[in-house]
Amino acid sequence: MRIGKILDVVEAPDVIGKAMHALGTTPVPHIVVPDGDTVHWLLPRGAANRRPWPWARISRYVKVLPNVAEFGVPGAGLTDGFGPHWAYPDGWDGGHIADEWLTEDLAVCTLAHLGPPAQRCELCPKPLWPEDGVRVVRPRGPFRNPSSNTIRVHTQCARTQGLT
Repeated sequence: MRIGKILDVVEAPDVIGKAMHALGTTPVPHIVVPDGDTVHWLLPRGAANRRPWPWARISRYVKVLPNVAEFGVPGAGLTDGFGPHWAYPDGWDGGHIADEWLTEDLAVCTLAHLGPPAQRCELCPKPLWPEDGVRVVRPRGPFRNPSSNTIRVHTQCARTQGLT
């Protein structure tokens, strides 16, 4: 199915699909791809761009694939087997397309099963993973909170700003 013009694909490890079902708060099914040990959700094209930071903070574990030209979407009745198939949540009421709020449940599941989400770098908009950052003394400024003297930033951002 050619979906790139109307849908984006969200890809995660299969453990996240199982965790999402156990959590029970996402009302849309996901596609299980047994060969790749991955699961996929379908989003309206550009939905993740409406709330970029929640998606960025779990980007180590979950990928939004916005330019997929072709993707194997199984028939709605295909719910098991060796190839791609749907996994329907309890209480499913008929939709197959998630929305940008899917990221909230994904964040809970990635924290529980894969690791912590990223924090914001204080000097750039990119995600800051726990092992990638350094603490530096906050530059002086007129609006600086005196109780907070250090900030966490990427090592490269600290070097670029002369804070190392």
